Amino acid sequence: MKIKSFGITVLIIVGVFVLGIVLMNSVVMPLLIHQRNTVIVPDVRQMSEQQAEKFLGRVSLSMQIDRSEHHAEIPEGYVISQRPRAHDTVKEGRTIAVVLSLGPRTQRVPDMKGLSLRQGRLLLTRQKLSPGRIVRILEETDVKERVVASSPGSGQEVEEGGEVDLLVSVGGRPRRFYMPDLDGQDLLFVKDKLQQLGFRVSNVRYEPRGDAYPNTIIDQFPKPGVMIREGDSIELVAAGSD
Repeated sequence: MKIKSFGITVLIIVGVFVLGIVLMNSVVMPLLIHQRNTVIVPDVRQMSEQQAEKFLGRVSLSMQIDRSEHHAEIPEGYVISQRPRAHDTVKEGRTIAVVLSLGPRTQRVPDMKGLSLRQGRLLLTRQKLSPGRIVRILEETDVKERVVASSPGSGQEVEEGGEVDLLVSVGGRPRRFYMPDLDGQDLLFVKDKLQQLGFRVSNVRYEPRGDAYPNTIIDQFPKPGVMIREGDSIELVAAGSD
């Protein structure tokens, strides 16, 4: 009986030993090896394609472009998202799939010349663009508020939702004036008044004049007494400091 019990004990010990070896080879060792060959995925979002690929290569990972799509904030050629995610643990040599940005969507500025201001605004809205500043100029015509030009010009690409400024003609007959004598008057005061009356001060030059205070008008074009129309351009010459 003792010999039989001893034999059973030996068989149990041998069985446990063999089972331990099997568990070590099939479970524990693969886990240890797997842990030693894993890396933490770095965050490559908002990096350029070249930067992301180089950064992943440093930790023995490769990169594959999954797709490209428009993004309002991330510039073209930069990473929007990645899979697996940043900070996940993966095996060395794993491929990280990324989504690249095509940049914001753009729209082409339509040709609005000759359209009414209302029609121009509606057309911009249909193109997913926004009317920006409206600059009005006076023209001798009976047609009111017609689009003359736009900035950016027609055919140019603008970021979707971006603003387009419009130059609009206002029909009517411009008022006429005799050019006053501005000699000796303050430049800033005169310039402001002329613009309020609808004139354009297209150029201001400064010349040294020892007998005049700085910023005092010493010459003008057109000259005093010349007939001018509302909206005409005026050039002024002012005394500069020595």
